[in-house]
Amino acid sequence: MKDNKILESQNGISYATPKRLSTKKQVYTQAILQKIPHDTEGKIDICLKVGRYKILGGTETDAPKSELTLTFEEFKNLVDYIEEYYKPLELDVEKFIPVDNTDSKQLLLQFKSIVNSDEEVATQLIDSGLLSDKIYITIDLIRKQKALNHFKNAIGKDYSEKYWQDWFENNKWILGSEYIKILNERKIDNSNIADYLVKAFDGFLDIIEIKKPNGLKFWAETKDHDNYIPSSDLIKAITQCQNYLYEIERESNSAKFLERTNGTKIIKPRCLLVFGRSNDWTEDKQKAFRILNSSYTQISIMTYDHLLSRANSILGISAINNIDVEDLPF
Repeated sequence: MKDNKILESQNGISYATPKRLSTKKQVYTQAILQKIPHDTEGKIDICLKVGRYKILGGTETDAPKSELTLTFEEFKNLVDYIEEYYKPLELDVEKFIPVDNTDSKQLLLQFKSIVNSDEEVATQLIDSGLLSDKIYITIDLIRKQKALNHFKNAIGKDYSEKYWQDWFENNKWILGSEYIKILNERKIDNSNIADYLVKAFDGFLDIIEIKKPNGLKFWAETKDHDNYIPSSDLIKAITQCQNYLYEIERESNSAKFLERTNGTKIIKPRCLLVFGRSNDWTEDKQKAFRILNSSYTQISIMTYDHLLSRANSILGISAINNIDVEDLPF
């Protein structure tokens, strides 16, 4: 084990055993911490001396190629800088929490804004040991429950289709685990722009089309031969999805389209259509919905209430219903 000592120079300056930073063919680098008496009586400065020294003919010398001595203030500021920025830079994160005298609630608010916004960052923090996976899972679960509470209230209001497109963009997890990524590209061709082009779990391209929950009828006003039939609104939406699927398949060999979708391949694309409400459906309407969905091979239709029910089931909301999320700072 290296003998670390506090030494003293000929002119009375105390210093720590030099730390070798690197050794190359013609130069070596080292750092030395020094304790230098100040002109003011009783005051001592801790300084850092960093230098590159020449290696001549294979022999190390104390002849400096370059030297820099940081004053106590400079050295302290450097230490603070490294402590604050080194780990975030190593993890390649854009935002981070400085742990100092920050109020605990404010710290949690900052934590929420970082972890909630980027699951990849959270994964890196967990892998590095800076964040407990149990803490992250709990916070993520609570965040999603709050999102579902908002979702449940919002579907009863007459928000625009654009509002819902943005909401799903920020809460893409509710659309299902079969989609691993929402692509930045939405344009199919000059005439067709989908709500979302997505990469499915099998690596191929699919579509998600969002219509608002209210103001569009799911079922026609009257039955046909005592059967529930889709409304004209729903038929228009289904036709739009079918056209998107047709146009995407036409682009399957387009190098430009593959480039715009990051090489996501196209084989028999499918479309998820989110349309309308089903909260007041009778059993007969539920059966009619099942039959309707079975008639399409490339289109799946879900109502907003179906999404809500599935999300509640996946998260196991009943297990955390006793948590008062409004009392939590995140």
